[in-house]
Amino acid sequence: MPNQPPKEHNYMRKLAAMIQAGTVPCTIGVQEISVYHDAWCGIYRGKRCNCDPEIEISPPAPVG
Repeated sequence: MPNQPPKEHNYMRKLAAMIQAGTVPCTIGVQEISVYHDAWCGIYRGKRCNCDPEIEISPPAPVG
């Protein structure tokens, strides 16, 4: 169906692209992912994320 908005949030698509590009470490440990949305983003109105959010990934915490 043409002109239909995507059903997934923009931050999920961006995070998936980061994983595919190898910018998200896939190691053992706990990682914190922070997503910063624009003030006008639909996420704040209970809708789909439609901005280009900034995503920051903290380094994995040491295990053990």
